[in-house]
Amino acid sequence: MNLNTKQFEAVTTTEGPLLLISGPGSGKTRTLVERTIYLLTEKKVKPENIFLSTFTEKAARELITRISERLKELGHKINLYEMYIGTLHSIFLRLIDENIEYSFFRSGYRVLDDVDQQFFIYSRIKNFSELEGYREFFRDIPANNSWERSQKILFWLNKINEEGRRLDNLKTENKKILFLKSAHKRYHEMLVEENIIDFTTIQREMYRILHNEEVLEKLKNKMHYIMIDEYQDTNSIQEKIIFLLGEKYKNICVVGDDDQGIYRFRGASIKNILQFPERFEQGVCKKINLDINYRSHEDIIRFCNRWINLINWREFRFRKDIVPPADSSFPDYSGVVRIGGDSEKKWKDNIYKFIKNLKTTNKIEDYSQVAFLFRSVQSSNVKELKKHLESLGIPIYSPRSKDFFDRSEIKLVIGALLVYFPHCKYLILDEVQNRGNRIFDYYKECLTLLKKVIKNDEELYSWLVEKRKENSYETTLFIPSFRKIFYSLLQFDTFKNFIKIDINNVKEGRETYNLGVFSELLEKFERLSKVEDIQKDDVEKVIKYFFNVYLKNLYHKKIDEYENKEEFPLGAIPFLTFHQAKGLEFPIVIVGSLDSTPAFKEKTEEDVLCELLRLDDNFEPRDKKSEFDFWRIYYTAFSRAQNLLVLTSIENRSGKNELPSRTFRSIYESIPYVTDEKFKLENLNVETLKKVEIKPLLSYTGHILLYDFCPLKYRFIKDFKFKPFYSKDTFYGIFVHRVIEKVHRDFLANLFDNNLEEIINDIGNSLEKELKTNFPVEIREKVRYHISNYLENSNLEDIVATEFEAYSIEKNYIMIGTLDLVKKTPLGIEIIDFKTGKFDKSRFEIYKHQLEIYAYLLKDKYSLENIKASLYYIDEENSKIEIDLDSSNIEKSVEKFDIIASELLKKNFPPRKFDDKCSKCEFNYYCMIKEES
Repeated sequence: MNLNTKQFEAVTTTEGPLLLISGPGSGKTRTLVERTIYLLTEKKVKPENIFLSTFTEKAARELITRISERLKELGHKINLYEMYIGTLHSIFLRLIDENIEYSFFRSGYRVLDDVDQQFFIYSRIKNFSELEGYREFFRDIPANNSWERSQKILFWLNKINEEGRRLDNLKTENKKILFLKSAHKRYHEMLVEENIIDFTTIQREMYRILHNEEVLEKLKNKMHYIMIDEYQDTNSIQEKIIFLLGEKYKNICVVGDDDQGIYRFRGASIKNILQFPERFEQGVCKKINLDINYRSHEDIIRFCNRWINLINWREFRFRKDIVPPADSSFPDYSGVVRIGGDSEKKWKDNIYKFIKNLKTTNKIEDYSQVAFLFRSVQSSNVKELKKHLESLGIPIYSPRSKDFFDRSEIKLVIGALLVYFPHCKYLILDEVQNRGNRIFDYYKECLTLLKKVIKNDEELYSWLVEKRKENSYETTLFIPSFRKIFYSLLQFDTFKNFIKIDINNVKEGRETYNLGVFSELLEKFERLSKVEDIQKDDVEKVIKYFFNVYLKNLYHKKIDEYENKEEFPLGAIPFLTFHQAKGLEFPIVIVGSLDSTPAFKEKTEEDVLCELLRLDDNFEPRDKKSEFDFWRIYYTAFSRAQNLLVLTSIENRSGKNELPSRTFRSIYESIPYVTDEKFKLENLNVETLKKVEIKPLLSYTGHILLYDFCPLKYRFIKDFKFKPFYSKDTFYGIFVHRVIEKVHRDFLANLFDNNLEEIINDIGNSLEKELKTNFPVEIREKVRYHISNYLENSNLEDIVATEFEAYSIEKNYIMIGTLDLVKKTPLGIEIIDFKTGKFDKSRFEIYKHQLEIYAYLLKDKYSLENIKASLYYIDEENSKIEIDLDSSNIEKSVEKFDIIASELLKKNFPPRKFDDKCSKCEFNYYCMIKEES
C-alpha cells in the first residue's frame, strides 16, 4: 500500500464512526483509494454497499480512475458503477432516480443551474408579488427592481433548503416569514409542475424521500460503509441525510480539515466536522490526524502553522500541528518570500521581473507552474496587474474575471443580432429613452465594433443588409430563432476566424469556447421564453425581452468565460480566486489581496430574519465568525504552494489605507524579499505540474456514434459545448422510452397497477413543457396502444433492472453504457434495447454493435453463454429481434470502439465529406464554406 502509520490505520479502521482530520498535502486521496480497495478486496464488501462522496466531479472521476487501476493491478473484476461514488448532489440525484416513484418529480426532470434558477423566479415574479407579506418583506430588505427581488427570493429559498428547514408547521404572525413560507411552497409547486429541480431542492427532495419508511429501511440496509470527503464543507441538510443513511451500521467515515472550511456562504457549517465525534456515544468515534504534509517545502509548512495559530480559536478548531516527513530533506532556500513596491507601478514591475527571472533562469519550464491567488480576480488592481503582465508577453488565464461580455467575439455576435432585426433601432436603441443606461451604451459599443470589422467582410455586410430587408416585410411569417441566426453567422470570415478547430488549449481557443457559452445562453433563452422560431406578430415582444431583459440582466449579473474545470492550460499563469484554488496545488503560489482585514458585520434585517427562522448557524460566536472565516481562507490559499510561497502587496504606510493591512503587516515583514540574498534563488527547485490521471467516460451512443458520423460535429458539441438542436422526430422516441421506464420502475417498486393512461398523460404533459412541443390525442393513443401490446406479450416478473449502468476500464478511457432493460432468464440474463419507428435495415448494424458493446460491459459479471440480447421495436407487429451474440463479433465491435476512441482522444477532428445528411446540421454553413474553399 505504501502508506504511513496513520494512513494505514485510517485504511484498516472500517467499523464504526471515524473522523479523519486531513491536513494539506497529507495524502488524503491515496488514503481514500486504499480504504475503498481494502473494503472491496479484504472485507469483500459489495460495491453497491459503499457510498463515497467528494467535493467536485473532477475529484470523483480521479477516484474512480485510481480505484479502477488499483483493482486491475490486484486482478479483481468489480463493477465500480454499482458503487455510490460522486459529489453529494450527484449521488442524491442517483438515489432519487432509483426511487423516483416516491418523488414529487418525474423521470426525465431537468436540473437548473444558477442562471436558469434566477430567470425561472424572475419570469414568475408576479406569482410571488401576489403572496401575503411581499411588500413588507421588500420594505426592509433592499431590492431596486424585479431582477434584484428575484435574487433575494432565490437566496432565501436556497438558504431554507440548505438548512432542511420545514416552514409548513411554522406558526407566526410575522409578515416577512409568512411571505417566505408561502414563497417556498409556491416555488416548490412550480418546480414540480414543470418537472425541474435546482441544486438545493435536490438535497431537500432526498431528505423528504428518506422520510418514507420503506425507502429509508431499504437504503439504511444498503449503505454499509459511508465515506464523505471535505466534510467541513457540508451543510445542515447534507449532514441529516448522511446520518439517516448511516443510521443502521454507523460505519461513517468523514474526512476533512476544519482549517479549510471556506464555504459558509453556500450554507456549509464548520459545526458538522467539529461536532462529529459528539454525534456518537463517548469514545465510540475514532479520530485520526493525517498530519504529515508531503506537498510543501518545510518553510511553507511552518508558515501555515504560524498563520493559523495567530488567533485564539478556543474550542472552534481541532488542535493540530502539520509536519514535513521525518526523513525528508529540503533545498537550502527561503520557501516563503515577498514581493512589494511603494507604488502600483513598482509593484507590478517587481512581479514582472520576478516571473521573467524564473523563466530566463529556467527555474520554470512553463508559466503554468506559477499561480496567482486573490480573494477576487475582479478588483481593479488585479485586472491592472493582469493587463500589465499580458502587455509584457506573459500570458494569463483568468476565467473568473467576469469579462465575458467584454470579449470581441461576443460583442460582434450581439452587434450582428442587433443589426439583423430592423426593429431594434426604435425598440432597443432609442437614445432619448435609454440615455445613461449601461446596457444601451454596451449595445452601442457592440455596433461600433461590428461597423469597424464588417468593412473587411463584404459577404457578412450584404447578408445582414438582405436579412434586415426580409425581416421588414409584412409577408415574412417567421423569423429564425436566435440560435439559428447565430449558427448562420459562422459562414462568414468575421466569425469563422474565431473557430480554432485545431487548438486544444482553452486559453488559445478561448474565442471558440466563449462562442460555445453564448450558444448555451441562447438555448437557455429559448427554453425560458418558450420561443424558438419567432412569429412575425411576436417579433417586437421577443426582441424586447431578449435584449432589454434577458441579455441586460446577464450583462449586469456578469458571466464567466468558459472554464476547463479538469485542468488549467499550459503556457499561461492562472489568476484564480482562493475558492477556485481549493483542493489544487502549484509549485509556486503568489498570494495577493493582503489589503484585506476581517470586518465585523453589523446585524442586518436579514440576520434578524435568519434568527427568527432558525436559519442562523449560532455554533461560533457572531463576533468571531468573520475573523475565523478570514484566517481559514488565507490558510487555504497559503497551503496550495509546493516549492515556493510568495506574498505580494503594494507597500504604503501613509494615509488611511495601510498596505499591506495591519492584519498581515507583521507576518509579511518577517519574510525576506525575493531580491534578498537570504532567498537563494539558485537553490530553488521547482517541480513540474502534477498530471492528474482522469480517464474520460465514453459511451457508444453518446460519443462513438457522433464522432463516427462527423468528428467535426463532435468537436463543436462535446469539446466546445455548442448547444445542438434536437429534431422533433426524436420527441416521440423520448416519450415512449420515458413511459416504458416508468412502467418498469413502478413494477420493480410494486407500484404498477395498470394505470397506463395516467402515466402516459402525466409524462406527455411534462414533456410538452420540457421539449416545447405538443403530443396530441392520436400520439398519446398510439403510445398507449403499443405499450399495451408490449405489456401483454412480456413477463415483467423477470425484470432485474431498468436503466442499468455498466462500465469497463480500458487503457485510455472508461467505456460506459446504460442498458434499457435487464431481465433474468433460465441461464442468466437478457438485455433489451427499445427502439421506436419501423425496422430499418440501414440502422440494424449500428443497433447490433450497441448490444454487443453492452454484452462486453457485462463480461465481469456474466459469461457470454449466459447473456441474451434483443432489440424491441415498439411500433412493429413482430416486435422482438434476438441478436446472436458471437464472441468474435463482440471483439470486432470493441475493436472498432477502441479505434474511434483513439482518434477522438488524439483530438483529430476532420469534417465529414459534405453531403445531403449535412443539410440539417447546426454547423452546415461553417462546413459548406470550408468545403468550397
